[in-house]
Amino acid sequence: MKSRNCHHALLGFCLTVLSWGCERAQIKDEIVLTETEGIARPLEYVVIKSSDRHQKTLVLKDKDTDEMIRGIKLAQEDSNQDSTSYIFPVSISAHQKRTFLVLNSYSEQNQEEDTLKITGEHPAITVENGFFIADFNTNPQKIERGLYPGQLSGIFIKKRDILLKRELNNMHWAPNFQKESEDYKTIGHANVDDAKVSQNNAFFFEMVKKGKVKGYEEIDLSEKYEFYAGLPYFLYESTMSFNKDANLFFLRNNEMTMDKLFTHLVYSDSLGKTKEMLLYDDVKIDSLTKAPLTDDVKWVGFINKPKGYGLVSLQLDYENTHINGGEPPLYKPHMKITKAGEEGRYWNRRLVHDHNTIITKGSRYHEKNAYLVLDSLDNLNKQINYFFKTINNPISIYYSGE
Repeated sequence: MKSRNCHHALLGFCLTVLSWGCERAQIKDEIVLTETEGIARPLEYVVIKSSDRHQKTLVLKDKDTDEMIRGIKLAQEDSNQDSTSYIFPVSISAHQKRTFLVLNSYSEQNQEEDTLKITGEHPAITVENGFFIADFNTNPQKIERGLYPGQLSGIFIKKRDILLKRELNNMHWAPNFQKESEDYKTIGHANVDDAKVSQNNAFFFEMVKKGKVKGYEEIDLSEKYEFYAGLPYFLYESTMSFNKDANLFFLRNNEMTMDKLFTHLVYSDSLGKTKEMLLYDDVKIDSLTKAPLTDDVKWVGFINKPKGYGLVSLQLDYENTHINGGEPPLYKPHMKITKAGEEGRYWNRRLVHDHNTIITKGSRYHEKNAYLVLDSLDNLNKQINYFFKTINNPISIYYSGE
């Protein structure tokens, strides 16, 4: 069974600076944050639970420096829960331990911070932070082909003034599947009746969707996008669960398809080093047919070396299971790099590779990835390793009294 279950932390480059007056603050609790991996983190989001369910914001006060950090209350579906969660942007040095008082503060604050900007009406929206703008809109041509809004159609990299896209298509084309008797479909073809925004505040935006695609009712689909202020990436999690047997010709996930906007393929070797390959050298790209990248490769993506930008998928969780135990059906699983029409290129994870295969009831294919938007290729290997390691190894949280 392929399985990589990794918790994630949320980090970026921009340090949040807050100035507070806490004349009416009330101490609610005490927590300790610890960095255990030896990696300094200029900004990381942590989620703290509190028994105070009525405050929209709480404050963390560093016991040593008196630094004040604002936290925002997260939405919760179950109003009967005993505790409420708050999200805080914090910084921490390598191997540092920071102790905070949790304050119930009613004071006004002056703040300088990167916040998210959401434009449009869900699911036809854009999500913007300091690094990029993610577009979830559609157009008449896509609608004619059954593609609903709410699936990532393009990413605008602000520093490089470049739009990553696939002409007349969604760039994020996953998960996807095909029967010989049906057209090629993705979760973007699932209707938006069960799509919703689950979190929407200055720091954190999350939207989820569940549903089925016509002709593929055997597959229960779910997905979740997560965006954070000040972070140069977003998270995407998806699951394909089979409620009946299905005969599929292919089954794929983690697919990004784009126009001729890149020059090189980058990927991780077995030692965690970043390898490069010319994306438009047909001999080299075709060589990956004989010796493909493994299906559990740690990261893969495309870069444009002359123009200094790229997009890289970092694997956080990849798990194929069956309700009766063991693996579900797979056929030649690997990571595929493919030439597309109009000189486009795409990558995807092949779970069933071009071979009629019975996917049995109870099969489940799940994965979670971080998509790192690069607006600089300086120290590329160091950048990728930094995010891969820190996302997979979050700051430890200790509550007083535990």
